[in-house]
Amino acid sequence: MKKKKIIFVLSIVAVFWGVGYASGIDFHGNVANSVYSYEDTTSHTRVYQFVQFSFESPEIKNLSLNASLRALTDVNETLDSEDRFKAYNLNLKFKKLFNRLDVVLGRQFLHPGTILGGLDGLYTKFYISKNINFSVYGGTEANFNSSLKIYKPEDSFVTGGLFELNRIYSSKFQFFYLQKANENDIFWHLTGLNFQNSSIPETNIRLQTHYDLENSRLHRLLVYARHNMNKKLSFSFGFKNQYPQVYTNSFFTIFEINAYSQYKLGCSYKIANNYLLSGQYQLVQFEDENNANRFFATISNSNGSIGLIYESGYAGEQLGVIFDYAYEITPALLASLNIDYSRYKMEKVYEFENQVANAVRLSYRFLSHWSIDLEYQWLTNRFKDSDSRVLNHIRFKW
Repeated sequence: MKKKKIIFVLSIVAVFWGVGYASGIDFHGNVANSVYSYEDTTSHTRVYQFVQFSFESPEIKNLSLNASLRALTDVNETLDSEDRFKAYNLNLKFKKLFNRLDVVLGRQFLHPGTILGGLDGLYTKFYISKNINFSVYGGTEANFNSSLKIYKPEDSFVTGGLFELNRIYSSKFQFFYLQKANENDIFWHLTGLNFQNSSIPETNIRLQTHYDLENSRLHRLLVYARHNMNKKLSFSFGFKNQYPQVYTNSFFTIFEINAYSQYKLGCSYKIANNYLLSGQYQLVQFEDENNANRFFATISNSNGSIGLIYESGYAGEQLGVIFDYAYEITPALLASLNIDYSRYKMEKVYEFENQVANAVRLSYRFLSHWSIDLEYQWLTNRFKDSDSRVLNHIRFKW
């Protein structure tokens, strides 16, 4: 049965490819072949094939076939089909039917006002006017591992909707409803409001308030504001109160679930035309008045950045440095270096641990459609004195 699904998918691609050449269908996408070598208890060499494409017809402008697929082979061991073949997107899309309706049928990724993720089903969006629309969707939750397997409706069924008001008094409103369930229980049951406003000059304001109908409590409250003092200096403030989003049938429901609160204060300053200095302080409040402090600082330009991370309090202690830089050797050849150093401990009674991770990468573009990447990674931490890996990517875009 699984082989039949794979053959069916490949047949669709072949048919559309042939029709494309025959009738002038626009065919866009990219393919990549990646080799990943690493060692745990044994050595592994894994070969990945990725393909992402979209068929669009100039004659039928509102129809497209979209896909994002992956195949995997491990040179050293045999993998079952669920590990070997994955489909992240595979759908038919009808856009602006009758100038009013979008329809997507198949596997798709959705963020309808809140995190949903993958859906195997039907999504429809109706445009009432230029600034008002509503969406409804239904189906099964996409496979957790993105395999070609489709869950049965009795095991996992998703329904929801979203109502949007755009560009009304410099504001955007979203009202959403989402339910995930099976035949025995409800996993998630959320409703909420998202609001954005830019009516105050040089200021953006965002508000999210989500309610958990299943547990009868406020699930998420987010307030965020950013203000540009001038062309060089800007400030931001944020507050979030959030419960972990745990399925009601999850193993983690055996633990007492509590909300946490997070306060953010940030600032960025443009030092010169090419350099930006940014900093952010976070205070995270857990249950029983336990607090954690976080501080981030970075200086960056168009080539990369160097950053400092400091954490203390209930979440442990950490001092980290991150360096990421890219240099264009020629218009076609790009070299990049990434260094991540961290000194941390989880509790006061523990000793400090050190972790270092490096990555060196060369990227070469040629013939306008082809590119080759070669990357070497090296890591050392408390578990391994030395862990090295090599990645190679060959890509073709059309």
